[in-house]
Amino acid sequence: MEQSKPIEINQQIIYGRDKIWLNALQQNDNVLTLLLEIEFENSSSQLNLIFSGLLFHSSTELDTYEKSKWSTSWLTSQSNFEQIQDSDLINERVKIRDDYNVQDFKHYRVSTYDYIIDIIAKDHQLEEAIK
Repeated sequence: MEQSKPIEINQQIIYGRDKIWLNALQQNDNVLTLLLEIEFENSSSQLNLIFSGLLFHSSTELDTYEKSKWSTSWLTSQSNFEQIQDSDLINERVKIRDDYNVQDFKHYRVSTYDYIIDIIAKDHQLEEAIK
């Protein structure tokens, strides 16, 4: 059964529909970059959330995602950025090639104001966006 594990952004768990706004999404080869506007407790910031070793990503409109059969762990989530343990996406929906080590990949979920973005990648990093 899927379980979500919150990932902190700047030492904070971000939670709430109006806390993360997606400004842009860019893919170059096996790197996915999300340009995000994030509302922290006392400030807001533009950050690039970069996923390397990208294998898969999908973006689904919030209300559609909520009605899907794949939303079980998302409905009980307490974070807008999380890693999904025992991922149905990895275990059932996306068949990772035999010449890849499935253990090298993680399922991440980013919840923005309008979209839920599921990502399978090897790693992630955050960096300040250049304005």
